[in-house]
Amino acid sequence: MRKFNYEDWNIEPELETGNDDFVFGNYVDWDRFRQDEEENLLAYFDIQLPWGEELFLSEYFELLRQEVFQNTSIVEDCDLDKLEITTQSNIISEMVIQFPRRKDSKSDEIISAVFDYYGIPSGTEYEHELPEKLKYWHNMLENGYLESEYENYRKYPLKFGTYKKTISEIALKVSNTSDTLTKKALILSSFIISESLLKSAIVSKIPKETAISKFSKEILSKEIDNKLRGSVNKRNELFKQLFNEKAPKQEWINLRNSLAHDIESSTIQGNEISYISFIDHKEYTVNFDNLFKQQMDFYKKLQKIMKNDDE
Repeated sequence: MRKFNYEDWNIEPELETGNDDFVFGNYVDWDRFRQDEEENLLAYFDIQLPWGEELFLSEYFELLRQEVFQNTSIVEDCDLDKLEITTQSNIISEMVIQFPRRKDSKSDEIISAVFDYYGIPSGTEYEHELPEKLKYWHNMLENGYLESEYENYRKYPLKFGTYKKTISEIALKVSNTSDTLTKKALILSSFIISESLLKSAIVSKIPKETAISKFSKEILSKEIDNKLRGSVNKRNELFKQLFNEKAPKQEWINLRNSLAHDIESSTIQGNEISYISFIDHKEYTVNFDNLFKQQMDFYKKLQKIMKNDDE
């Protein structure tokens, strides 16, 4: 069975930014993609839906032999087995059936079920959910703008002021949206941005070596990059080596890992999110307000450490 392959399509993700132009990442509105490319998608899978046409009974039965109808309950669910007979005849082969028009009430349901069967995504997918080639940060790396995370944060550090505005903006978006998946995506984005702030702080402390060879610089850059991309413990160890002080506590790490691994596994009830920790496999519940307060406390403590280090 042929399945949907996004690489066969010219999909242009949209960019999600904050009021201060901070980039959260890409997103794709798959429902709009389905709508815009409906005819092309049907042709791609060789699906015949003769909207509004009259069909001889033999043509109708041939239509229902298509794989998507054989392997699903679309015919029963969408009443395709109850179509109007427009021409009666004593000869079965001469009976004529009216296929639904595209604007009829069940037509959207038919299209949706067909596209679901072939694995065409629906809803809105954000940066962390998208295939690698559709991600904003992936595209930047592919195009050669950023040599590594180390070089990225050296050239484009996340400033404290930008961080504060961005986290406040995400908190407001979480409060104002009713869609649970969007809430989860925004919360995960806030954790990624908090990681970026810590990485920016680490890189700002690393002296830029000028008296070493290009080869040695590449080795140094790669080693630092591995630690930046590594586990939380690796980043915290590097922070302590550089600042001679422990990194501010990041109390959201277990939730961050849960969301990144399987965003659907967590549940949202009111102003709280519940998740299963990978550490002890127990369920924990966290209040949204506490989550964002933890991140603002993290930002203040980190800023204080860096200020003291400069004195």
